[in-house]
Amino acid sequence: MSILIFNRLPYYDVPYDKWLEDLNEPLVILTEQKLAPAFQAKARALSFENYDYNNAVEFVALQMAKKNPFRRIVATAERDILRAARLREHLGIEGQSLESAIAFRDKVKMKTLLKAANVKVPPFAEITSVIDLVRFIEAEGYPVVVKPVDGMGSRNTTILHDDEDTIAYLAEGLTPHLEVEKFIEGEMYHIDGVVLDGVIELCWPSKYLNNCLAFQEGKYLGSYLLEPENPLTPRLQRYVTNVLHILPTPQYTTFHAEVFHTPEDELILCEIACRTGGSRICEEYRQAFDLDLTKLAVQAQCGLTVTVPEQVRSGRGPKTQIGFIGIPPKQGVFLSAPKADELPDWVTEYRLLAEPGQYFDGPHTSVDYTVTLVVTGETEGEVLARLEEVADLFERNTVWQSK
Repeated sequence: MSILIFNRLPYYDVPYDKWLEDLNEPLVILTEQKLAPAFQAKARALSFENYDYNNAVEFVALQMAKKNPFRRIVATAERDILRAARLREHLGIEGQSLESAIAFRDKVKMKTLLKAANVKVPPFAEITSVIDLVRFIEAEGYPVVVKPVDGMGSRNTTILHDDEDTIAYLAEGLTPHLEVEKFIEGEMYHIDGVVLDGVIELCWPSKYLNNCLAFQEGKYLGSYLLEPENPLTPRLQRYVTNVLHILPTPQYTTFHAEVFHTPEDELILCEIACRTGGSRICEEYRQAFDLDLTKLAVQAQCGLTVTVPEQVRSGRGPKTQIGFIGIPPKQGVFLSAPKADELPDWVTEYRLLAEPGQYFDGPHTSVDYTVTLVVTGETEGEVLARLEEVADLFERNTVWQSK
């Protein structure tokens, strides 16, 4: 027996061999080509071109299962949730069910379930033709948001403000599996945590800087943890706890919810995922709560006994205030950026993801970055000011060459 892992994350974030060494079981890791070398020295790792959409990934997994059955199947990224659930169902393996995976991955299904339970969600509809889109716009008015029902990272998400936008959007042709929803005015929060043995062990909110579509304008994305004293902290915790109880939430999982707070003081769900938040959210929680969300979920799914720190169990909140920022690429050739020793000591993690001479044609998703930074501070306000300070520092001192 072995453990099958579908993977889209770099080794430094998910050292599965270290996390699961107590199992003394073989690991089989299926991943994309650029990530594979770091794993191949640690486990049996197979790489695939076009990993996100390559159905040979599942075919190879099924062929391998005939020779050496899998005891568990693990997925830590959005794109792999349905893959893993379908294989579990087909092979009769314990873990997140296909019903649960669909509820978290299909935005129409998700919102239908929550609306029926009286959770506030944006007005929405599935799009199967232009008629569906026109009917929705006539009923709700502009602006509206069109996105894939199973999208991730805000990829292929478009805001339509008027008929001119709609004509330009439709000129490219409608792709399958789309939904449209009313654009919600408000500030966006994300709430992250972990469920272990059916119990929500951690559920903590953060506030986004800019919004998840800011990358389309070349703006940075970031967030910072809310303080325990912030009145929205318990409200958002209760709200997301209710959502998790309504949906068929897996027994062991991390989660990443996005919620609007409107000018009318309403909370409206954008969406929720059964995986750890992207970018440096996991690192924020490592520093703030002394736990690794993904590590806990992976170990628990594989049958290892896990515990959370007393600070988390007691609900005392983060030991320090933390925030992160991700700076997207410009269009052109990246030449240089500030060095780590040139940064303030309150920058607790700095990752330079671009190499000198590398060409970019701008960002394509909300998590396309050239640089990520994590900062610490005593208060929300101090963290926010520091995030804005480093954003300005990198804007002024990163060198690009037009091409």
